[in-house]
Amino acid sequence: MAVTWSTRQKQAVIEDRSRPALRVLVVDDDDEMRILLRKMLESDGCQVTERDRGMHVLEALRSAPIDLIILDKEMPGLTGLDLLPLLRREFPEVPVVFVTAFGGRQVAASALRPGATSYLEKPFRLGQLRDVIDGLISRPADESRAS
Repeated sequence: MAVTWSTRQKQAVIEDRSRPALRVLVVDDDDEMRILLRKMLESDGCQVTERDRGMHVLEALRSAPIDLIILDKEMPGLTGLDLLPLLRREFPEVPVVFVTAFGGRQVAASALRPGATSYLEKPFRLGQLRDVIDGLISRPADESRAS
């Protein structure tokens, strides 16, 4: 165990290093967004895999275990909306946080209906994403599907 400073909670916290790091797949064709998310997630102790195209997502999931996916809507080729049904069919237990700059109720419904676990509109605060991730990893998988 180690004591570290939590920037989220502004206090010293005890980390359980025996618990494996959260493995996150970030899928976004925007290089700056992927880098920003990777840096944030790695600073929070996550192991991050990045993909810039939807067609590379299934290959990444088949090659290594992933605990959480952050998936952008707009990408060349397979979009996030195209991928959701495929992800739910092959990897139903992996939560998906759907992010998009092209939001609205219709888009949110289009993402949540086929299986996104959560939805965020860009620009979002990194704290919002942290809160979503904390909520998803702190409850059982079947309970997170219901929200």
